[in-house]
Amino acid sequence: MAVIDSRVQEFIDQAMKNPGLGCCGKAGIAFRTLQKLRQQPGRSLDLELAAAEHYMFARWMVCEGRVGPTQMRVLVIGYDLKKLLDSVTGDPNREAVTDNPVSPPDIGVVAWGLKGVSDGSADHDRCNQAVSPPFWRSIEEIFGQSVQSPY
Repeated sequence: MAVIDSRVQEFIDQAMKNPGLGCCGKAGIAFRTLQKLRQQPGRSLDLELAAAEHYMFARWMVCEGRVGPTQMRVLVIGYDLKKLLDSVTGDPNREAVTDNPVSPPDIGVVAWGLKGVSDGSADHDRCNQAVSPPFWRSIEEIFGQSVQSPY
């Protein structure tokens, strides 16, 4: 089933209606709002909500300069490939961070994540260009936790 872009945009627009400070602050609050929605029981498999959350995460991280656009593109595509590998090896929920199942790999979700990189890069250039993102940042630094590959 294809991601319905208009529904993804509705989630994004609603989440961006927050009193966050500055363009990066609004994106950060919007991401946390969408993340909280996805963590509710039964919401993790909603691909439009997943696409919106992935979009906002990429936009926020790139806007802040926490991650550069190139690394975020690698993360967006790599995460979907990792979910595909997990599915093929029989453990599609290996990356679960709640009791909810992990959404399946989906090219529409990836496309929205990549759009988030582009929009976050434009935001960064418009309102946060004094911050230079590192060439590469460890996964632990990005996600704030130890991440170990099971492979």
